[in-house]
Formats: sequence, structure tokens, C-alpha cells
Amino acid sequence: MFLKRIEIKGFKSFADRLHIDFNPGITTVVGPNGSGKSNISDSIRWVLGEQSARSLRGARMEDVIFSGSDTRRGLNIAEVTLVLDNEGGGLPYEYSEISVTRRLYRSGESEYLLNRTKCRRKDIIDLFMDSGMGKESFSIIGQGRVEEVLNSRPEERRAMFEEASGVLKYKQRKQEAERKFESTEANLHRVKDILHELNEQMEPLQIQASAAKDYLEKREELESLESALLVHEIEELHSEWKTAQQEEKMEKENNDRWKQKKEETEAAARKARRLEALLARFHQQVQSGYVKAARNLEKREGDRNLSNEQGKHAAEKLEAEKKALEEDETKLSGVANAYREQRDRYEKENEALNSAMNSLQAVQKQLRSYQEMNGKELEEEKSEYIDRLNEQASIGNETRYVTDQKSSLERRMNALKEDNQSFLEERRSSGQIVEKRKKEEESLLQQTENARADAEAARSEEERLEEKLKEQEDKLYKAYRYVDEKKSKIRMLEEMQEEYSGYYQGAKEILKAREQKLAGIIGSVAELIDVPAAYVEAMETALGASLQHIVTRTEKDAREAIAFLRRHQKGRATLLPSETVRPRRADRASYDKARSFSGFIGTAGELVQVRPGYEHIRDQLLGHIFVVDQLETANRLAAACSYKLRIVTLEGDVVNPGGSMSGGKTQNQKGTLLEKQRELRELKDNLSDIEKKTADWEKTVEQTKQAAKKQKETAGEKQQKALEYSSQLEEKKEMRRKSEQEHDRLDSRLGMFDREYESLEEEKERLEERLQVLEGSRKRVEKTLSELKSSIDKLEQEYSKRDKEEASLREQETDEKVRTAALRENVSAQQKEKERLHREKEELEQAVAERKERAVSWEEHLNNDRSGHDWDQLVKEASNAKAEIERLQERINDQKARTARDAEQIEATASVQNDRYQESRERLHETTVRMNRLDVALENKITYLQSEYELSFERAKQKHTLAVSAEQARNEVHLLQLGIEELGTVNLGAIDECERVTERHRFLNSQQEDLMEARESLQNVIDEMDAEVTERFAATYHAIRAEFQHVFVKLFGGGEADLVLTEPENLLHTGVDISARPPGKKKQHLSLLSGGEKALTAIALLFAIIKVKPAPFCVLDEVEAALDEANLVRFAKYLRSFSETTQFIVISHRKATMEEADVLYGITMEESGVSKMVSVRLEEADELLEV
Repeated sequence: MFLKRIEIKGFKSFADRLHIDFNPGITTVVGPNGSGKSNISDSIRWVLGEQSARSLRGARMEDVIFSGSDTRRGLNIAEVTLVLDNEGGGLPYEYSEISVTRRLYRSGESEYLLNRTKCRRKDIIDLFMDSGMGKESFSIIGQGRVEEVLNSRPEERRAMFEEASGVLKYKQRKQEAERKFESTEANLHRVKDILHELNEQMEPLQIQASAAKDYLEKREELESLESALLVHEIEELHSEWKTAQQEEKMEKENNDRWKQKKEETEAAARKARRLEALLARFHQQVQSGYVKAARNLEKREGDRNLSNEQGKHAAEKLEAEKKALEEDETKLSGVANAYREQRDRYEKENEALNSAMNSLQAVQKQLRSYQEMNGKELEEEKSEYIDRLNEQASIGNETRYVTDQKSSLERRMNALKEDNQSFLEERRSSGQIVEKRKKEEESLLQQTENARADAEAARSEEERLEEKLKEQEDKLYKAYRYVDEKKSKIRMLEEMQEEYSGYYQGAKEILKAREQKLAGIIGSVAELIDVPAAYVEAMETALGASLQHIVTRTEKDAREAIAFLRRHQKGRATLLPSETVRPRRADRASYDKARSFSGFIGTAGELVQVRPGYEHIRDQLLGHIFVVDQLETANRLAAACSYKLRIVTLEGDVVNPGGSMSGGKTQNQKGTLLEKQRELRELKDNLSDIEKKTADWEKTVEQTKQAAKKQKETAGEKQQKALEYSSQLEEKKEMRRKSEQEHDRLDSRLGMFDREYESLEEEKERLEERLQVLEGSRKRVEKTLSELKSSIDKLEQEYSKRDKEEASLREQETDEKVRTAALRENVSAQQKEKERLHREKEELEQAVAERKERAVSWEEHLNNDRSGHDWDQLVKEASNAKAEIERLQERINDQKARTARDAEQIEATASVQNDRYQESRERLHETTVRMNRLDVALENKITYLQSEYELSFERAKQKHTLAVSAEQARNEVHLLQLGIEELGTVNLGAIDECERVTERHRFLNSQQEDLMEARESLQNVIDEMDAEVTERFAATYHAIRAEFQHVFVKLFGGGEADLVLTEPENLLHTGVDISARPPGKKKQHLSLLSGGEKALTAIALLFAIIKVKPAPFCVLDEVEAALDEANLVRFAKYLRSFSETTQFIVISHRKATMEEADVLYGITMEESGVSKMVSVRLEEADELLEV
């Protein structure tokens, strides 16, 4: 890996865009002082993430932007890009070339880009961490770095060794672990404090919870007993209801029975009337049937006459068919005889035909034998002639074949040209595909980088949520502590109230004894009134000791209280019997006068609330006291009222009757009774809000936890997505490589086309030569054919005589053929006649069969006519039907009369049954009313059970059983109700509160254990980081020490040097000191060397560090400026040997350094304030430096 180039625009004096290409080896940048050559090293340091403007030789970061000159305006942006060759994979990035860009705008905005994709500065720092190229690494060494080596204290010089050993990330992890350790320790202390507060809360809460449980037990016993009693009463009512239900059922059955009888009788009456009507309609139908029967009789007689006529016709048809059948059978016999005679004649003619054909074949055989004996010589000549014709045809075929081959070859050549053109197009298309693949790869590369950026953003968001969760948990712990403090305060004030703190002894003893020993004690005045916060001080002054006065129901109660104090010697107290105390109010005239005063607020009694029923107590104590805003108002009002009233100000000053005044302020008034009550009330009012907010905070913390968990999943998904994009990118690369291979294949194929075309041209030339040879052979064969044709003509003349004899045989052959043809014609005619007779015979056989079938059909028809209907019987049946209908008419008339009589009797019975039915309905109604009353009583009991105890009857019956009598149960219920009343107000919430506090106590105990485990884990991490730092620092120190000793000797040409640890036993904090002995001198401390010796020693140490922690490239910015010529030459020679493994960019104005350079660049400032690069040769370098 090495630095390929740097691009600068708008950075310091480089106003125009500057490109500097670097190669492995030594590149030297030269230029006169003030030309801006050191700005190149500053630009490299800046793009690697430098944040200190002072390190870049500026006052603020905006100073790196070109600010303008006499001839140019300033720019608004500075931009520097480093391009690194990463072929060797020196950086954890999958690209062979990496560009890092940093931009700064004059508005203060800045941005970093990695391969032209926006990223964070942290990404750049992480990319170069431990690569030897960080902003704090030794890849950039200037005079300041040399001075740092020389002037640093040993402890400060240690940082260089830590950077070289790569322990900074471990120290950062240790610092992070220490921060978390401190945070965990603080949280642990907070949890312990909260646990302490909870421990103090748990005891009183447990007491309240115990009282609440006692109440619930009594309440449960009451519920069980009263529910069982209710179940008993409900069951009694239900039993009575069941009896009534049985009565109702019986009455209803009786009612239904009478109703059914009534309805059945009424139905029978209706049925009788319907039957009467039905008989009338049936009589009409029977009359109609009588008419139809008469008509049917007439029809049957007509059908009998018609059937007789049809029978005669069928007999005649049958006789005719029998006669025709006899005729057809006679005709069929004659045709069959003719057919047999014709068949015999056909067989005789066929035998004569076969004999004639045999004679013809004998003549033809004799004729062929004659031809074979007389034509051999001629046939030989003709055979030769045919052979030559075949040869001529063969030559012609080959000529056509060669011609076709030539044409095919030409077509192949043309097709090859077309294919070549097609492949050219395909190669062009393939080239486009390659370009497309490259663009897709670049696009996917962008998507991959974006996905990585998204993954990093998601990870940052995850870290942010984790930090937010930590902050919220800290706030939640603080809220817990605040709630606990408030509860502790409330508990303290409640305990003070329970102990009656601040009360005189007498009042305190009476209040404590009111529950057990004294009856009729209502409470103190302070307990009965409620004072707004604005009037607390005024009421404290107005009431004074009266706040501790004890209110009783009667004078007797007051006397018993006083006797109690006297008997037990518990002090004294003032008591206010409610039945005897009378209100005391200011006179109307004074009140009206006071209302006219500005600053008058009202009477003290008007400004406070009191427990209902004790308003007269309030007015007795406060009704005559006026309250005003300030003392001056009180003085004016007292004078106006002749100093006969007591007037109190809001600040507690008093003007007494008679004109005396009292006032002032004590240091602490928060201990007063009213102030305590006000504070307790406000704390309780605020506590629920605080607890609600705490609960909201708990939900918020849980939501943040879920969000952090979800974000962690999202970060994982985005990381997975980035990996998928990387995988897709590799696939795209593979596709691009395959496309490039296809493109190369097409190039190879085009070369093959060229070679094949050349081969086809050679083949075409060979075929043209073959065509010439074939043309010569064709001419030779044509000549031979002409000669053979003449010979054949001559032989044919010689054999013409023989043809006459052959003609005679042919005439005989013709005669035989004629006779044979005549016989064949005769045989054919006989065959046709035989076939005709055969067809006629078959047709007659078919006709006979059909006549037989028709005869059978007519015979069956005649038999059916005779046996199918007995017409005399049918006529007789019709006559009988008519007589039967007449008898039916008589029976119907009798039935109609009987039905009318029955209907009248049934209707009379129905009237009697209806009266019985009405009586039953009235009795059923009375029973239903009684059941409704029982229903209401049951409903009330069940409703009470549900509303009071939220129990259904079935559930109560399952749950509670009455084990005693109902009367005893009622007495026990009454006693339980009294016991619950005696418990007074019970804090049922104490049970849940106790459980909540207990659960919270358990939760915080668990948190405490988790925090202790986390603390131990973090301590282990810190110890592991210390061990790692110690090990790495020691290894790096010894490696640098050995290299330093070696490099020192190389640079000085002798002598010796060493590195010394200031605290060898403490490798975590030890400093590093330097001792050196140049040649010819004794060993001494670095500070005692000359300036040049110190500089060369520092350079030796820096080179030793680079040896141990190699950097891909190293920028040396005038580090050799202080060296003399002899040391400079050794420095340059060593730099040359070192450049074999490290790329050097040297900014210098020393000639010895320039002489060792592989490439020289010059920086000039031809235009004032604007640096420019020029290429120089070594011999021009001195001139450039003098400019």
C-alpha cells in the first residue's frame, strides 16, 4: 500500500486545484521559504482528521481556507483528497484504490467522504487506526515532531511508544470501562440509599397493612355470614315461591283442561256443521256422477259396435298377406335355380380363358429366345455406347458437383462475411455489456457503501439509545430517591401527628387517651380546621395556644377529661364543650367599617374551613378577629374602631384591644401545628403526582429499552443488508469478469473468421482447376460416343432381315392375345350376370321375411281384438254403476238429517264448558299475583347480595353455608358490623403499598446484585486492558530500543545510544528517557548534545519507531534542517536505504536530500499569496530555492 496522489483545492495558499502523483521511493518537494510547500504536509495531516487549528499553524480552523490575495478573492471551501493504493489489502477495505476527502466550508460546515461517499470523521479515524497512518502516527514528521522528541519529558515521550504499540484503543476501552465503573458505583450508592429509605418505610407500612388485613378478615367474615343468611332467606322465599308455583301449575292444568274441553267441543260443533255442508256438496257431486254414469253406459254400447267392425278388417288384411307371401316364395325358388345355372356357365368360360393364356405365354417365350440368339453383337455395341453415356453423365455430374461446391463455397464465404459482421456487432454489444456491468458494479458499490453507512448510522443510533437509556435510568433512580424522601417526610409528619408533637402535655395526653379511656373527645382545634397556606402565619398568631384546645361533645366529657389529667397528674388543658360553647363575632358596625378599608381581608373565621357541625367553635375563637394585609392597615383600622378589636396581619403582627401591638419573626416557623398540617397536606397532594410521573418514567425507560433492543435488531439487519450488498457486489464483479471473458472470446472468434476465410479462398482456386480438367474429359467422351453410334447403325441394318421372321411370330402372338381378350370379356359378362342373380335372390329373401312379419302382426291384432275387451261385460258394469249411484243418493239424504241434530247438541255442551273455563282463569290470576310478590322479594334479596358483595346467588350458595340458626346469624352480623365501625378509617391501600414497597425492595436488591456484578465485570475489563497495555508497551519498547541502537550507529557512523525507563517496575506509567554517545564523545543525556546531534538523535528515534511500526508512507517536513553537511549526507543515504520498504514524501531545501530523490516537485509563489507546482530537474533545484 502506498500514497498514489493528493488533490488540493482552496487549502491555505493552494487556490487552484493541484494534483501531485506519488510513486514508491522518495518524492521530494522543494521550494523557497514562504512558498507554501509545508502546506502539503498540513493538508495530509488535515485530511486524516486533525482537529487542532494550532497543529495546522492557524488560529482557527477556517484559516485553512484560501483567504484571498491582492489579485484574487477568497474561496468559501477547502478540499483535500488522498488517493491510496490498497492492492495489498493494507486497509480493512475491499477496494484496490481508496480515496479519502475532507471539505470545510467557510460557514463552518465540514464533511468527510470515503470513496466519494459521505461518512463520519470517526469512520476515517477507525479506518486508519493501527495502520500507521493516523493523524497522531509517525506517517507525518515535521520539525515540531523532532522538537517534541527533544523537549518532551520522559512521561510525555511515552505517548510516542504507546502510539507505536497500538495500545490507544485499549486505553480508550479502559477509560470507557472506568467511566462505566464510576457510573455503576454511583448507581450502586443511589440504590443503597433508596434501600435504606425503603427499610424505614416497611415497618409502619406493615403495621397499617396488618390493620387493613384485620379489617378485611372481619369484612370477609361479615360477607360470609351475611351472604349465608341471605342465601337462607332466599331459599325460604324460593321454597314458598315453589309452592305457589305448584299451585299455579295445578290451576293452570285445570284451566288448560277446561279450555281444551271447551275448544274440543267447539271444534266438534264446527266439524258437525262442516260435515253437514260437506254432505250437501257430496249430494251434488253424486247427482253429477249419476249423469256421468248414464252417459258412460251409452259410450260403452257404441264402443262394442265399433270393435266388431275393426275385427272384420284385420281378418281380411291377414288373408291378403298370406296370398302375397305364397307368390313371393314361388318367385324366389325360380331365381335361385337361375343363379345356380349361371354359376356353372361362368366356371366353364373361366377354364377356356386360362387355356388361351397358356398358349399366348408359349408364343412369347419362343419370340424372346429368337431375339436373344440374334442380338448379342449389337447389344455389345450398345452396351459400350451406354458405358460412354454413363461416363459422360459421370463427368457432367462431377462438373455439376464441383460447380455446386464452388457455389456453396462462395455462399459460405458470403455467410462468413455476414457472420463476421454479426460478430463485430456482437463484440460491440459485448463491449457495451461490459461497460454496463461496470456501471452496475459502480452503482452497487454505491449502494453497498450507503448500506454500510446506514449500518453505521444504525449502530450510532443504538449507542445513542444506550446512552439515553443510561441517562433515563439515572433520572429514574433520582425520582425513586425523591419519592422515598417525600414518603419519609410524610411518614415523619404523620408520626409527629400520631405522637401529637408540639402539643402541651395535657392536651397530648387527652388526645392519646380518647380512643381507649376517654369518651366524647372530638379533637384539638388544630385538627378541626383547615387553613389556606396564605393565612397560616396569621391564624397561628390569631389562635395561639387555642390551637391546642380540646373540643368535647358535652360538659360531662370535658369534666372527665380534666379529672383524668388531675388523677394521673398529666398536666393541664383547655376544653371546649361543643354543647355549651357559643359563637363570638364582631359587631356589625365595626365589620362594616372594616370592609371599607383597603387591605382588609376579612374575619379570621371567614378565612378557614372547619369540620361540619363545629362552625360555632371556629367563630368563638376567630369570629371576632380581623385579618388585614399589613401592620399599617391594622393600626388605622384599630384607631377607627376605638382600639376595641384584635387585628392580625398576614405576617403575624397583632394589634390588641386597647392599642398594644406584638410582632416580629422567629428563625424557624415550620414547626408550628398549622404549618405541619399544611406541609403534610401538600406533600400528600404532590406525592400522587410524583408517583405518577415516576410510573411514567418507568414506562419511558421500558420504552427506551425496547427501542434500544429494536434498534439493536435494526442495526443487525442493516449490517446483514450491507453484507448482502457486499455479496451482490462480488456477484456483479464475477458477472463483469465473465462479460470481459466473453468480449475476449469474441475477439478470438473474429481472428478465427479471418483465417477460415483465407482457407476458403484457397479451396475455391482448387475447385476452379478441377473444372478445367473435367471440361477436357467431356470433349473426349463426346468423340467416342459419335464413333459408337455409327457402328450401331451398321449392325442394325444387317439384322433387319431377321426382323421379318420375328414379325411372323409377333402376328401369332397377336392372334392369341385377341382370343384371350375375347374370352376374358365373356368371363367378365358371366361374372356380372351371376352377381345380378345373387342380388335378386337376396332381395326376394328379404321381401319374404317382411311379409311373414306383417302376417304375424295382423294375426296378433285380430287375436287382441277378440280377447282384449269383453264389450258385453263393460256395458253391464256401466248399468250397475248407475244403479249404485241412485242408492248412494238415498243414504246421503239420511246422513244430512242426523248431522244437523248432532250439531245442535254439541253447541249446547260448549256453552256450559265455557263458563267453567272462565272460573278457572280467575283462580289462576290470583295465584300468579302471589308469585309476582314473591319474585319481587327474591329479586331484592339477590340484588342486595350482588350490589353489596358482588356475588350471584349460585356463587354465594356454593361459597357460604349457614351453620347456625337464622336468628343467631342476624345477631352475629350485627356484632361484626359494630366491630368494623370500631376499627375506624382503615388504609386498605397499605396492603398493596406494602407489597409494592416489598417488591420494589426485592427489585432494588436484584439491581444492587446486578450492579455489583457489573462493577466486578468492569474491574476485570480494566485489569485485562492494563495487562494488555503493559504487555504491548513492553514488547514495543524493547523492539524500538533495539532498532534505535542500530539506526543511531547508521546515522552517526558509530557511537552508541539507548532508551531508559524511568520506572521499570511500573510499565503502565513509566516515562522513557534517551541517552546517546556520538562517535568520539562520552555517553551523556540528550540535553547535553549539540543542536545537530540532538536533531539527528531524534530522527534516529523516529526512524526506529517507523521500523517497528511501519507506515505505508512517511512525510518528512524539513526534519533535516538543523543537520550539518556530514550528518545530512548520512541522513540522505540512510533515507535511500529505508525507501526500499517505505514510501517517503520529503519537504526539504537541502541539496543532499534532493540528490537522493526519485522525483522532484517544485512549489513557487509566482503570484503573490498563491502557491503553484512546477516540475524541476535536479540542476534547477538550486535556482528554484533562490527564487
